[in-house]
Amino acid sequence: MTGTANTPAAEAHDLAFVAEWLAQQFLVAPDAERLEAMRSMQGQVALHWIGDTLDQQLAAEAICLELAGAPAARMSVELQRRHAALFGGIFRQRGAPPYASVWDGTGRLFGPAVERMQALLRELDVHLAPDCKEPADHVAIELLALAEALRQDRTPLVEALVTEMRGWGARFAAALISADGYGFYGNAARFLTALLDKIALARPAAIAQDMAATAARI
Repeated sequence: MTGTANTPAAEAHDLAFVAEWLAQQFLVAPDAERLEAMRSMQGQVALHWIGDTLDQQLAAEAICLELAGAPAARMSVELQRRHAALFGGIFRQRGAPPYASVWDGTGRLFGPAVERMQALLRELDVHLAPDCKEPADHVAIELLALAEALRQDRTPLVEALVTEMRGWGARFAAALISADGYGFYGNAARFLTALLDKIALARPAAIAQDMAATAARI
């Protein structure tokens, strides 16, 4: 988060922070320590700030209320079970696999989306850790790539990643909301769609500014 005036650079930093926070939630369920951090005063402020940034105040408030509803250790177990059920393929009809290949029309894992994302990661000079077991089209990896593109101010790559994610993310988010309603992950899905929409609306202005600056130099 930043309290800096809403300059393009400051906004990109803020949106990168949100993308990284979402990536963490989709990749692994929060343990008790992470839950305690989110339940702290600073954590609550951060969650409400994310809600304000994305115009998803109700979703942020719902997350805060849910996390405060039980001891951290018990809530952690509940979220771990829900994460496994939603994303682990245990109950396929009630889950939402977090992979672009499942939702982009191919309907199978390890589809063309993996190669597309690998190419974008190479453009960003981002490399997955050797022990990473997830394919490159996992929603968390795509969000981390988006955060890096925002921080590098790589407008074409930001646009490519947002286009990639919006191409399948709406179906993924709808399935997740259908399965988890106003629970933690359902509201994370609302954050996801709002984040992609916000960046998509903001980037044409950034591109126009880049073109104007180039024209002025010429």
